[in-house]
Amino acid sequence: MDQDHLFSQTEDKSHLKAMGLSEHLGELRVRLTRSVGAIVVFFIIAFSFADDIMNYIKLPLMDALPEGNKALHFTGPMDVLVANMKLSFLAAIVLSCPVWLYHFWRFLEPALYQHEKKYIFPFILTSISLFTAGVCFCFFIMVPMTLDFLIGYGLEVGTAIITITDYVSLLMILIFGFGIVFETPLIIVLLALLDLVSAQTLKDNRKIVLIGTLVLAALLTPPDPISQLAMAVPTYLMYEIALWIVVFLKRDNKQSPSHAA
Repeated sequence: MDQDHLFSQTEDKSHLKAMGLSEHLGELRVRLTRSVGAIVVFFIIAFSFADDIMNYIKLPLMDALPEGNKALHFTGPMDVLVANMKLSFLAAIVLSCPVWLYHFWRFLEPALYQHEKKYIFPFILTSISLFTAGVCFCFFIMVPMTLDFLIGYGLEVGTAIITITDYVSLLMILIFGFGIVFETPLIIVLLALLDLVSAQTLKDNRKIVLIGTLVLAALLTPPDPISQLAMAVPTYLMYEIALWIVVFLKRDNKQSPSHAA
């Protein structure tokens, strides 16, 4: 049975040997070109509506600021232009995520065994959904909580003068961060499919992951327990979801014809 399994794995990946370095680099170039092209297109569209986007994304800040001081400030003549460009780039990354996530997974597809390639399109759809969920969770939950805490804390000792540069930079860090964090389950599943981690390893490291999640939440969120738990709990739950998926996929692979004795 072990010999048959080894033979099936070798047969599954035999097509990779036919692809040289130039073919891999050519495939990477095509995927990157199409992904960057989509981002550029969405950047141009988003920049055309930069003022409308700015008026919308500043709503959480306006709610957090005290009455009589609900305004964004700029300190240099280029601040608004640069902020609009950053915001347009952020919007382009979010809006074009179906394109660059699609090309990311299609580029990784040759690294999977033949019986694992059926998961590619579920992976693509799930990764798009998770990234979008991370962005929405960040903007509608984490950003208001973070701003309420930070501005409330600062008002105890001074007056809030929030610049457009600082606000957009904070949004970019939080939104990109949560978008990537919400991809954790698929990254773990991918590592498992590539035989870089096992389900048992994931089970054995639960406590370490839990502690690491709490530490990461403490570093990336304001020093209040509500914000930290709002990030730590979903992150750890996604780890458990990934573990369940890995166990299911490994069981399914063992029952597939290519693994039969």
